[in-house]
Amino acid sequence: MTNVRMPVFLRPLAIPIIDDLLAGSLQRPAEAVALELLVGFVGERDNPVEVVRGRYRQVTNEEKDPIVVPQHEALMRHIVRPLLEAKQCYILRMPVACIAQAGLVGEMVALWRFRMLQPTVDGRALSEDLQKLILGREFDKLGQEERVRVLRGLEDIEPDVVSAFGELRALRRKYLHFMVDQSVDVDSDARRALQYAALLVVRTLGITFAEGKLVLPDRVARYVADIVRQDGPDEG
Repeated sequence: MTNVRMPVFLRPLAIPIIDDLLAGSLQRPAEAVALELLVGFVGERDNPVEVVRGRYRQVTNEEKDPIVVPQHEALMRHIVRPLLEAKQCYILRMPVACIAQAGLVGEMVALWRFRMLQPTVDGRALSEDLQKLILGREFDKLGQEERVRVLRGLEDIEPDVVSAFGELRALRRKYLHFMVDQSVDVDSDARRALQYAALLVVRTLGITFAEGKLVLPDRVARYVADIVRQDGPDEG
């Protein structure tokens, strides 16, 4: 038998500094531990904070990002939190994870829009049984492309929103279903995915401002009605 040498990566999923913490063998200030973790995440020892600052700037746009979102439990859990996590993944140099999370936001927005539409057939709510009969299966179990097709049949959707659904789906499929060549600019694709996801959230919310107050589209107002508190008429 011929002896050969082969490079290997020992314990590739380990995070040594946390292992040391769990073992009680690490005696460092919390700030030093946090900095070491940041170094490990962004892969930059000299100035990891500057890396984070720069990547945060790349994916922060006050003119295009959601600025105000009703603090509704379903919206926060299914829409806002995944979008924030997608941004965090990009900042910490995890662009593929960013694309995956942004794609999740796109799928959740489609489900959210369907629920807000409250579609009916001959005055009857489109129950799961009716969805199966008409669509072949429940809306939630359709593929994303089919969901968008159904939504377009139920409402007028702006062309840029339809495009954002499609582009985001294509990016997610590219990175989650294929082994992409390392020469591909994954950071650029991740930034695009975040932009599409943010556009879908902003345009679906459709929040405007009038006389210093938030104005919600009727369907959004109905969706978040359980958290709305009436203060009574304004005093004239």
